[in-house]
Amino acid sequence: MISFLRKLRHSFISQNRFSKYLLYALGEIFLVVIGILIALQINNWNEDQKKGTYEQKILTAIKTDLKSSREEVLKAIDDDGRWRDCIHKILRYLDQRKPYEKQLDQCFGSYYWSSTVQFSTSSYEELKNRGVELISNPELRSKLTDMYDFKLDVLRSEIEVWDSQLLSSTIYPIHTDLFRKYYPESWSLYEDEFASPIDYEKLMDNEKFKNVLAEIISLRNYSIAANELLEKDIQKLIVDIEKELEELKK
Repeated sequence: MISFLRKLRHSFISQNRFSKYLLYALGEIFLVVIGILIALQINNWNEDQKKGTYEQKILTAIKTDLKSSREEVLKAIDDDGRWRDCIHKILRYLDQRKPYEKQLDQCFGSYYWSSTVQFSTSSYEELKNRGVELISNPELRSKLTDMYDFKLDVLRSEIEVWDSQLLSSTIYPIHTDLFRKYYPESWSLYEDEFASPIDYEKLMDNEKFKNVLAEIISLRNYSIAANELLEKDIQKLIVDIEKELEELKK
C-alpha cells in the first residue's frame, strides 16, 4: 500500500499535476492523523481498562480490611463491656460491704484494662500512594477518606490517649498501693490478669478508689458508644463498596 502511494506521488509530480498531488498529500496527512487518533483512543481505552481493573482490585482489598477492622471493633465492644461489668461488680461489693470472695480477683486484676483496636489500613494506604482519585465514584471516594483519615484517627487519638493518661497519672499509682498482682497456674497469655486486695476492709471505705472506678466506667461507656457507632459506619461502607463493585463489573 505504501509502495503504491509513493508511486502515485511520483507520478503526480512528474506530470506536473500539482493540484492532484496536493489533494493526495492532504489525504495522506489525514490518514496519518486518523491513525494517530485511533492509536491514542486504543491506548486510552487500555488505560481505562487497567484503571477499572485496579479499582475493582483495591476496593475488594479495602472491603476485606474493613471486615477485619469491624471484627476488631466488635471484640473491643465486648471486652470493654466485660471490664465495665467487673467495675460494677467491684462497686456493688464495696458499697454493700459484701465479704471478700476469691472470684473478685479477676476483676481486681483487670478493671482498669481498655481495648485497643488494630485497624487494617494497608489497602487504603496503597490507594493513597497511587491516588484516591482512582476511585471513580466521588461519593464513595469521600466516604473512604472520611473513614480512614478522620473517624479512625479520632477514635485512636481520643479514647486511647485518654485511657493512657488516666492509667499512668491516676489509676496505676493507686492500684499498686491497694492490690498485689498474681497469675494462677492455669493462666495463659492475653487472658485477664488477677490481683488480690492488700486490705479488703479498708478498700470498702476507700472513696478515692471508688471515684476512680466511676471515672473508668464513664470512659468505658464512651468507648463502647463510639465503637458501636463506628461499627455501623464500617458496615454501611462495606455495603457501599459491594454495590460499587457490582456496578464496575457491568
